[in-house]
Amino acid sequence: MYLKLALRNIRRSIRDYAIYFITLLFGVAVFYAFNSIGSQQILFDMESAASSSIFNTTTQMLKMFSGVVACVLGFLILYANQFLIRRRKREFGTYLVLGMTPGHVSRIVLYETVMVGLLSLAVGLVCGVLLSQALSFFTAALFGTTMTNYQFVFSSDAFVVTLGCFAAIYVVVALFNTLTVSRCKLIDLIRAGEKNERAGVRNPWVCLVAFLVSLAVLAYAYEQLIENGLVMMDQPEFMRATVGMLVGSLLFFWSLAGFAIAVLTRLRGVYLRKLNLFTVRQIASKVNTAFLSLWAVCVLLFFSITVFSTGMGLVEVFVGGAEKANPYSASLDAGVWYGPDGTPASSAGELERRAEMEADAPDRLAAAESYDWDIAAALEAGAPELWSETVGSYAQANFYSLPNMTYAPLVEAAEAVANGADLRLDDLGSSMKSSVGVLSLSDFNAARALQGQDPVELEPGTCGLANNMEIVQALAEAVAKAAPTIDAGGQELTLTGPVHATQLEDNAMTATAMVVIVPDEVIDALRDEGCIPSTQTLNVMYADNGKSAAQNDAALMDIVAASQPLEMGGFEKGTAGSGEPYASLLWPVTRILTAYEMTTQSAGLRLMITYLALYIGFIFLVSTAAILAIQQLSQASDSTPRYRTLYKLGCDARMINRSLLAQVLVYFLVPLGLAACHATCAIGVLSDSMLSAIGVSPFGPVMMAAGLTLVIYGGYMLVTYLAARGIVKGALAEG
Repeated sequence: MYLKLALRNIRRSIRDYAIYFITLLFGVAVFYAFNSIGSQQILFDMESAASSSIFNTTTQMLKMFSGVVACVLGFLILYANQFLIRRRKREFGTYLVLGMTPGHVSRIVLYETVMVGLLSLAVGLVCGVLLSQALSFFTAALFGTTMTNYQFVFSSDAFVVTLGCFAAIYVVVALFNTLTVSRCKLIDLIRAGEKNERAGVRNPWVCLVAFLVSLAVLAYAYEQLIENGLVMMDQPEFMRATVGMLVGSLLFFWSLAGFAIAVLTRLRGVYLRKLNLFTVRQIASKVNTAFLSLWAVCVLLFFSITVFSTGMGLVEVFVGGAEKANPYSASLDAGVWYGPDGTPASSAGELERRAEMEADAPDRLAAAESYDWDIAAALEAGAPELWSETVGSYAQANFYSLPNMTYAPLVEAAEAVANGADLRLDDLGSSMKSSVGVLSLSDFNAARALQGQDPVELEPGTCGLANNMEIVQALAEAVAKAAPTIDAGGQELTLTGPVHATQLEDNAMTATAMVVIVPDEVIDALRDEGCIPSTQTLNVMYADNGKSAAQNDAALMDIVAASQPLEMGGFEKGTAGSGEPYASLLWPVTRILTAYEMTTQSAGLRLMITYLALYIGFIFLVSTAAILAIQQLSQASDSTPRYRTLYKLGCDARMINRSLLAQVLVYFLVPLGLAACHATCAIGVLSDSMLSAIGVSPFGPVMMAAGLTLVIYGGYMLVTYLAARGIVKGALAEG
């Protein structure tokens, strides 16, 4: 009998359960789909271990965040369920009047919870499986490939995780419902719909003071964030800004209703107009009782908007310029100096550089000088046949450091002509004290030739400047405009523009930073003084040999291994280089970066960041919008006697609907507005510290976040208003 009654209750209360059920369905579907990403690996031909590790890393990150998402969903589902239970308290009281015991009522509620949970779980898993198939094609688009061997994929791991997480949530919800019903008194159940929920007494003047204090605390939090910029989470500046934002937001919602009433009651022309008095009291009643949930919604909305906006921006930072940052097939670097602990340390770059190698690596110095520092000649000698088969063309760039000049005079010259422009000098750190890096004109033009660019010419007595790092682009242009004089190799050279945006090696991003291009005779003079290259880069283009990029990368490593095999010993490269067959030496090769490796890593970062941003943003938006929707529908249903009274007093349906619309708009838009203020401050700081510094505009990611918020959050808001209007319309028809 109780099971049959529970089924009838679900059918009768389908309108009350609709948004709750849809939210659960969305949560299950998205939870399963994103946790099944790792199983999609079988759909793609992975040419390297790096490619395969992308899915493993992404899967681990999604699993880690899934724990947080599950907790958030559990909390919000539990909170939403509380409103559904309160909505039906009079019904439960009727059961008790008819002779049921609290245990019988609890059993009915338990049956209803289990049935709704099982139904949402089953339908959600079906939708999640279908969504995961769509994500397979989206994954292929992120990798820039097509799936030639598509097959239906069902992830048993994702199924088990989803089933376990949501089963645990439903068990907690069922226990909570049972305990709530069993502890309610009959008189409270019968009278549950006769009055608004009440919180503690809100003195209007106390609320006014608390509201002003909340604004002051939020202003302090914003000031801390803007003044200190992007800092680590364990820094006190970050903690002060975070605590200030949380405390200020909580005070804001705690005091909002009392503050609004204190102000509006003194604006009688507004307060007593039409149904404003009723509307304000309705909103104040709900805000006073639900300020904690509004605070939690605001925080989650802020987190969702910020994560999605900055996540999409980071995709462009790490991925957007991958092709531009990797114009060569591969780049082989030499000359990176390592300290006693095995970590990279800055090279002396002057005469001391030779002394360091003579003391710590005399064999490497002798080998380099025997080949006249020609990396290509040394590698070709080790594996001539494999070299000719793999390498089509190459160009070597030998970077030197001027013994007696740092970047400080160049910066001072740039400041003199900057006219107040932001040169981002704070981002340079100790770079101003480092020696000026120079490159010969012939090496520079050889690198440009590999990219198909025209050669650069220097007028007698001049030198040029190469830079493509956005973070110092304004400084580079100011230096070229100032035209300072440089003492290089015994010559006085005037630095002239334009600034050449030429990438001099493959890298994760454009990485040519303030390199001075000098005539070849300057480098000859430095070498005569005993200077050796501070660093070297051999850029190669693979031959047209019919091999894939991954196969040519492996062949290039074999070429290097022929000259410096792994058993030769070298610097510790860590887990990232554990699979490489060559030792890492000061010369001829310290590390290898290939275009295939960089683009594969970029695709992996795009995959991981995009999915994390979508996952977190979607789940939090759906959850927060759903909890607000359920609260508003609950209040609309509880307030139907008031709407009938207004109707009988002469208020037409149009006026009542306007009041209802105002309530929904305020309840949805106030937490969104405060969250948008928080997000604007955070995104602005992140943009200045990271995005704009690398030439990425935050406008596009912010617009994407706004679009996602408009579709999901705005959609829930519209559905809530329409559903609430239907409830009121039915109540007016009955009255």
